[in-house]
Amino acid sequence: MFVLKKFLNSSDATVEAVSKIVPVSNEPATCDASECHTRYSESCFKLSPAAVATPLWESAKAPELHVLVSTGKTDWSHDAFDAPNTVLAKISQTVNGAISKKFNISTKINTTSLALNTNEFEAYSKQEKCDVLLLPYFVWCKGITIENCEDALTELISTFVSQQPLPETVHGCTIEKDQSKSYILLCSHRTRDKKCGITAPIMKKEFDSQLRELELYRDPGDDRPGGVPVIFVNHVGGHKFAANVLIYNREGEFVWFARCTPLNVKPILQETIGKGKVFPELVRNARKYAVTW
Repeated sequence: MFVLKKFLNSSDATVEAVSKIVPVSNEPATCDASECHTRYSESCFKLSPAAVATPLWESAKAPELHVLVSTGKTDWSHDAFDAPNTVLAKISQTVNGAISKKFNISTKINTTSLALNTNEFEAYSKQEKCDVLLLPYFVWCKGITIENCEDALTELISTFVSQQPLPETVHGCTIEKDQSKSYILLCSHRTRDKKCGITAPIMKKEFDSQLRELELYRDPGDDRPGGVPVIFVNHVGGHKFAANVLIYNREGEFVWFARCTPLNVKPILQETIGKGKVFPELVRNARKYAVTW
């Protein structure tokens, strides 16, 4: 049954294309229902006939730079970056404009549920300041404002490109390495699509429960190295394929899974987080970054 399912859902060409980028798992992409910790209604993950029939491979792009902005929220306005005269609007303009053009790279930016800086909560809650995580580099730039945004990000990304040592500060921002093993991103943008707002909390509950068994779960504020934070992000595209699951491994693997349910969680943790291997039948895109630590 597994071999037949793989054949029906993933063409030989897709398997070959994916395998040239990242290793492909030979294990089933789903676990037995008895191994799933979370009770849920299957109707939450029901796909339209069009979503089932549409090939997943290359239905999304793998960015060269992904910027994650801490907001402490799990849902946002329709366009999370459209509030004028805020640092979020400035970051979006900078990343998708000046940074993309200067370094000739593809970029992606998302708001996230990652917590705000409590020491300067008022400035952060008013979107006068923010912290961003730069992937695949696993580097934080903290204390970005409208005034220092472009200069700080330009200088920091220049160090990535030139493979220079990380500075401790750039233009008033603090630079820190993130010690997580991986990041798992789930679209929870209910304002954009109700289904994402329903599926994301279910998926996170299952991921967190399975991660606890593997001793990889981390509570917010627990900065022990080697954990796997599961975070909510705003619209990523392709909500008809929900649940979308984006994964960055510290070793440089990126994969964008789709059409996921809680039954995919345990195999994803075992194979993708644990071994850097992917399931072609679930892959929208993948990338192997040449990161050095």
